[in-house]
Amino acid sequence: GKIRNIVSAVGGHLRYQSGPSYEIDIQAGLARGLLARLPSEAIARLSWPHAAVATTSQGVALTGAGDMHVLGNDGAGIKIGVIDLGFSGLSSAISSGDLPVGQTVTDYTGTGTGGTNHGTNVAEIVHDMAPGAQLLLAKINTDVQLAQAVDDMISSGVQVINHSVAWFGAAFYDGTGPLCDITGSAEMAGVLWTNDAGNSLNNHYLNTFSDADSDLRHEFTAGQNYNTISLTAGIAVTLVLNWDAYPSTTTDYDLFLYNGNPDGGGTQVGSSQNNQGGNGPFGFPSPYESISYVPSATDTYYIVVEKEDSATPHLPLTLFSLGPALGTKTRTSSLVQPADCASVLTVGATNLSDNPEGFSSEGPTTDDRNKPEISAPNRVQTSLSGSFAGTSGSSPHVAGAVALILDASPGYSTAQVRNDLISTAQDVSAPGFDFRTGYGRLSLDADGDGVNHDGDNCLFDSNTSQTDTDADGMGDACDDDDDNDGLSDVNEINVHGTDPLDPDADNDGLTDGEEIGYGTNPLLVDTDSDGYSDSEEIAAGSDPLNENSIPTAYPDGDANGDGQVDVRD
Repeated sequence: GKIRNIVSAVGGHLRYQSGPSYEIDIQAGLARGLLARLPSEAIARLSWPHAAVATTSQGVALTGAGDMHVLGNDGAGIKIGVIDLGFSGLSSAISSGDLPVGQTVTDYTGTGTGGTNHGTNVAEIVHDMAPGAQLLLAKINTDVQLAQAVDDMISSGVQVINHSVAWFGAAFYDGTGPLCDITGSAEMAGVLWTNDAGNSLNNHYLNTFSDADSDLRHEFTAGQNYNTISLTAGIAVTLVLNWDAYPSTTTDYDLFLYNGNPDGGGTQVGSSQNNQGGNGPFGFPSPYESISYVPSATDTYYIVVEKEDSATPHLPLTLFSLGPALGTKTRTSSLVQPADCASVLTVGATNLSDNPEGFSSEGPTTDDRNKPEISAPNRVQTSLSGSFAGTSGSSPHVAGAVALILDASPGYSTAQVRNDLISTAQDVSAPGFDFRTGYGRLSLDADGDGVNHDGDNCLFDSNTSQTDTDADGMGDACDDDDDNDGLSDVNEINVHGTDPLDPDADNDGLTDGEEIGYGTNPLLVDTDSDGYSDSEEIAAGSDPLNENSIPTAYPDGDANGDGQVDVRD
């Protein structure tokens, strides 16, 4: 009540509360008045930066979801939450039949459900994978709104949440912080959270602050006090710097952007200088800086990280570009939040040819845990996109797969579902676990025999042994003709009395199916008992069913191999 009264007194509006965090709607000109009235320990900030990590999906067949559908598991009875940044094009997707009639969005932003069609694309993929599941769609734009949406979804009985959104700056990407608290609350409620790993493989830098020349500027490489980025006129970029001192610090790093080499006449065009070392209403103890900038010219720009006080420690720092690649980059540990959270099933991206995507963020987390756990296809078709690219397109495939598994095994815990997905994943990169694709690309095991979609020779019949007598790629468990002799197994057993695992029961050189076609007995070498095998007579052109029809000459002139031309009168 106290916070609400203060906010109201200065002309603001309290929108949401999540634990000790409040979302306040207030005009910029009134912000200083609010800061002056808040308790001294209160910290005011904008929402952490975040970005969307950008027809029937081709992934349905590739991942084995179609197998699950054939066996009657389509996600019926399962509720899936899709929390995203916008759902424009929703009515079009419903009209085209790509999303269910009556599908609605809960808007937590107060700005309407549109703005981007990212969430609609994501929802379509989830629906393609689990067409029987009920989708609950939510649009958010702040971490407090995210917490509220999750609480509401838990109350609604959601069992799976997909969040194809990348967040930056809330923690040091080590599985801690407010975003991991939110995903952890979902896990505690029995919800399995799937999240994209991020598209930041080339947009990330990680190292410990270094200052060999004592000028207080970080050296991105030896002797180089800047990083570079190529920007295009009119296209905005956001740069996020944070360092390993969460949740609060007095070590003060600042972030600067120049339109040229700062040591060669470059002009500063952007900066972020939060006061980590200060107190009072304008102190900001979070180890975080962020610049958003729209360049007026296409050129190479220069990024500088500077430390305010030489006496403070050199700490590990990370820099992300929410835009073009960085000139000096670190691919390792380029995971975004909440992909780093232990309570999240993190998904990397592979293309439709099973190659790891060149943008898909790489593990491990900064505290050295294995991530991502799994990968899934992207660049799939939706009603709004001919190729929906990014790890955003991969994560919803896994969310839909979770619903299919829960449909097939209703009593499964989140841990059991995780284990199923990981244990059946198709290895598509370095053998075993790797930091790009995890344990492999999503590959479901519809018949539950421990063999995934990619390897199973009977997709709908459990056959742990994978026995394939005739080596035709179809296992005996689902092959009507196990010995490939042209006769069904049922007919061999019930009609002809032949062995369904032996293609030539009498070993005369003709398959059992050929003998039935010729009218000969598949259990007798010489059906008409004229001294010549059925196969000899067929080869010579005589009648194997008439003892008086015998070969007069053989095509090779020597049927019995005695060196004589075989002729009978």
